[in-house]
Amino acid sequence: MRICSFFPTATELLDAIGAGRQIVGRSQHCSYPPGVVSRPIIVRSRIASGQLSSRGIDQAVKALRRRGEHHYRIDVSLLRRLKPDLVVTQELCNVCAASHPEVMEAIRQLPSRPRVASVSAGRIDELFQSIVALGRATGRSRQAATLNARMRREIGVMQRLVRRSSARPRVWCVEWLDPLMAAGHWVPEMVAIAGGSDGLGKPGQNSPKVTWDAIRRYDPEVVLVMPCSFSITRTVREFPLLAQRSGWTRLSAVKAGRVFAVQGAFFHHLGPRLISGIQLMASLFHPALFPAPASHDAVALVR
Repeated sequence: MRICSFFPTATELLDAIGAGRQIVGRSQHCSYPPGVVSRPIIVRSRIASGQLSSRGIDQAVKALRRRGEHHYRIDVSLLRRLKPDLVVTQELCNVCAASHPEVMEAIRQLPSRPRVASVSAGRIDELFQSIVALGRATGRSRQAATLNARMRREIGVMQRLVRRSSARPRVWCVEWLDPLMAAGHWVPEMVAIAGGSDGLGKPGQNSPKVTWDAIRRYDPEVVLVMPCSFSITRTVREFPLLAQRSGWTRLSAVKAGRVFAVQGAFFHHLGPRLISGIQLMASLFHPALFPAPASHDAVALVR
């Protein structure tokens, strides 16, 4: 089977159920597992995010929406040459990956139509359903069931461990720096499993914009800075967008030195690595119960 994966979560899930070697084309953002970067890129963003500020990226996205234009370019000529049997796409977010309509528009231009599987889980329970569906689509139902069982078991272990602490710190997961956003979809569920309380994000819903006044009233006890698609290095570079705000030093998280830039790949891609994300959160919420995270996974932004 020849598979084209149009977004990172699909690529990670395909690899996790043993279909990684069958991926013949990928999106620009698919970089895990590392071996996938050798596959040709079919989908590229139209926004040069590496050359823009956080505000500039937000404005570029809005400009494309106003013009009714797609955020991504699909190389139909390359797709035609690759002759996929299966294309895996999504219907959750047209900012993070090519939208379902533009994928279908590209597929209609092919001489032979591949099957299309959509992975659009917005919550953790929906992830398990998507893994089952992806297993069926690739003939790997047994491997999908094994992956689901392992992930459910690991989540259960984390839930039991965090019960040893009665503390549930108020957490702000910073999805974007300018404008300010909290994390939505599955991230608030990850916070809860890791023993925290997310009063800003709504499980299963899009990441909401938040005002600075609302943040100050909420007064988070832990701040995890995880702008979508940013490396930790870039997050650290843009951290002054937060630190320069009026009243920043009065936040409980800042006074306690509990503001961290974290490895976004553990949170933005709903795949097996979310377990690592939950473990990372737990180590920052409950340092007395869990070992400190690796330096390449979390960086303290205040002391």
